[in-house]
Amino acid sequence: MKRFISLAMASVMAASLLPATAFAATGDVKATAKVVGSDNYTEDEMETADGKIEKADAAEVQLTFTTADYASSSVPDAEIELTLDKAEFLENDSETVVSGSTTEDDLTGLIYLKDDDGGTYTLTAGEDDFGGDDDADYAGQYIFTNSSDDVLKDAAGTVITISDLDVYDADNMSFVLTGQMERGWVLSYVLTSQLTKTSKNTQATITVDSSDIVITNGDDLVYASIESKGIDASVKKLKDVAVEEVVTIEDLKIEPSVGANMAAVVDEGDTITLKLNSGFEFANSSSNEITIEADGSTITPDVDYDDDEIVITVNSDISADIDTLTISGIQVEATSANEGSVATIKVSATGNDSVSVEVATVVDYAVSMSVDEDEDVPVIYSGVDVDNTGITDDSDHESLEVTIEETFAGAWDNAKKFTLTLPEGVYAADVDVVADGIELDREDFINAYDEGEYEYFEFDKRIFDENESDNDPYELNFTFTLVADPGFEGDVVLSLSGDALDEDQEVVIAKFVKPYTVSAQQNDLNIDYRNTEIPTDVVITEAEAGLWEKGSEFALTLDKIEFDDDASVTPDDESGLSVKNVKTTDGEIRFTIDSESDDEPATLTVSDLTLYMDRSLPAGAYDLNAYALTMLGVDSAEEAESFDGSDYDADDKGYLPETLLAEAGTDVFVGDESDDIDYTVKAGFVNIVTAGSDTTGFTTKLTVPIGENYLIAGETQVTLDAPAYINAEGYTMLPVRAISTSLGIDNNNVLWDQATRTVTILYGDRIISMTAGSSVMYVNGSSIPTSSSVEIVNDRTFLPMRDLATALGVTDLTWDTDPTTGKTTTVYMNANR
Repeated sequence: MKRFISLAMASVMAASLLPATAFAATGDVKATAKVVGSDNYTEDEMETADGKIEKADAAEVQLTFTTADYASSSVPDAEIELTLDKAEFLENDSETVVSGSTTEDDLTGLIYLKDDDGGTYTLTAGEDDFGGDDDADYAGQYIFTNSSDDVLKDAAGTVITISDLDVYDADNMSFVLTGQMERGWVLSYVLTSQLTKTSKNTQATITVDSSDIVITNGDDLVYASIESKGIDASVKKLKDVAVEEVVTIEDLKIEPSVGANMAAVVDEGDTITLKLNSGFEFANSSSNEITIEADGSTITPDVDYDDDEIVITVNSDISADIDTLTISGIQVEATSANEGSVATIKVSATGNDSVSVEVATVVDYAVSMSVDEDEDVPVIYSGVDVDNTGITDDSDHESLEVTIEETFAGAWDNAKKFTLTLPEGVYAADVDVVADGIELDREDFINAYDEGEYEYFEFDKRIFDENESDNDPYELNFTFTLVADPGFEGDVVLSLSGDALDEDQEVVIAKFVKPYTVSAQQNDLNIDYRNTEIPTDVVITEAEAGLWEKGSEFALTLDKIEFDDDASVTPDDESGLSVKNVKTTDGEIRFTIDSESDDEPATLTVSDLTLYMDRSLPAGAYDLNAYALTMLGVDSAEEAESFDGSDYDADDKGYLPETLLAEAGTDVFVGDESDDIDYTVKAGFVNIVTAGSDTTGFTTKLTVPIGENYLIAGETQVTLDAPAYINAEGYTMLPVRAISTSLGIDNNNVLWDQATRTVTILYGDRIISMTAGSSVMYVNGSSIPTSSSVEIVNDRTFLPMRDLATALGVTDLTWDTDPTTGKTTTVYMNANR
């Protein structure tokens, strides 16, 4: 406000004399102010320098022009006012405080402009025949020139100048900037100045104002601060250390947080102390010394060592014009700290506030397996080779990258085996291995896969050297190339196990989806010779639009039953897919994709299915199987079921002849290693409820002595695994399978489900099921209470004799009893016909 009165009077007198263009920029020219290079100083530094900030060390205030819309083509003038607080401006010699006698010449080199191309132009006193790109006469003007003496001009060709310097006080001055600015240009003033106050917590600020330019953020910008002496401490990386182990810390760097250099914060004879927190001790000593460097040069100050403290005496090498003190070779031991504790070094320097820096974390001896959780799990199609034969997908079949690493160097015990296991039905066609420290490579994975017989990777003990505690922890990174059986669907869970680990670990590395799905219903059929019609359709659905490649061939089969006449395969109306070569060959229904689907996944309806059923077929359930022949790399379903790798070589396409990870020159085919590929798409698709040779009733009489290891079927004695017996409730219990097969039911039609502990008997038009521990049995879906619960004895299922006879339709049931005890001694199941 020092200029308020004089400015007010001047404006009244001069308003009518000013041309309209003098304020043409107001509201149309905008700039944002900021300080660049502000610095902190200690009291000692400022007192020594008499509060002066040299031009070379000074911050600068910048005006960045964000809008430059001028109302006319006339040359605009913009007055800019600078005001300091707690400081006074110095001239360009960094010694003389500005005054009324200061001229623009004394500010040359302090003001400069940058154009939007990054060119820098400094305020310069103009001369006659100045030079550069023109020889105009600039004498008496203060212009902006670059290092080539080119003169800065605005878009209209007007030379940019500074003029009309007014120094109102040592902390307040203004000047006029002439010429049109452009958006992106930056006007800077170097703040060489003398602080009028140098005590702690002083802040010197600058305010930028203008009546011709709209300036944002121009008030009280801090460019210099006086603070207490202070230091910063840092390490490059937090290290891991196990309990009762020693780790070498990454370089500890000490720098002044306030002041230009270390001389500003410490004096010769001062001390710098490093102190550890409880639970940790230094392993350094006079025979195991630390190394100290000052700006990269090794120095040798006096150092005293104690268990939890290292004291460095400052010498002239430290109390000097250096920026960074680097201490290397610091060794820390976790003496009593628990897992998860953090080792912290408190750094103190005489006369400075102390700072703390975390240097190590206590970890357990462990080996961990992980994947990058931020990466998407790759989705791969099952039942195809790495080249995606038969489909249009371009997946490379690569899993996520897996990382196995030590938490602490030496944690991975090389004297013990470890195993990597993929899910059953998933195989590794290749692996890419990147090892850090540990000597494991692709060849080791090949050997481990062979050792695990291509079911898992079994790594032998001592295949790598044990890590030293001073080294970085071992890290092993690998990426599998995977294929999976046609029936496999879901996450690929890789497990790591073995004596070398505290506990087994699992990670999801990929996901497989089927390239097609099949939906079908169960069909209960009475047997016939030929042209037995299946009343329902089979629907095959493509996983995504355009997936099935033109020329891909498919096949459908039934277990033990052949399809008869040609079926119909009808594509949906929306997908655009078409098929050809629909035929029944050797009991298989086959068809080929003639054109690929477009925007919608295709749906194929297989109808008009007929069967040829041999009269000798037993009653029971028969499964529907599907084969993507081209994807599998075979010509028929029979070839898929009986795959023999000796008929193929590594160049053959398809899933079954896909080669697994193995020694060069050794072909290990998926089809040879995957013995139990399940092609079933609908279990029990056909259920024969009346076998061709069945008639109602049994023709065999059974005699079952209680407690004996045999029964008599007709005139034949049959040995029993477990004899009939009287249970605790007094019921006579008969062995279900032995009675059923002795009466003439095919052993294959007496089924045991271990998961549910259920026996199912398929006999004629009856489906009988009973579950261990249950007091109910089911005949053709209807529940029938039993006299006593179903029991398991010696791995055999037993049912009360009356209930079993009822279930099997035996109507003539008799028995003998002991006249003394009243208990049953022999059971007779007499023939029904």
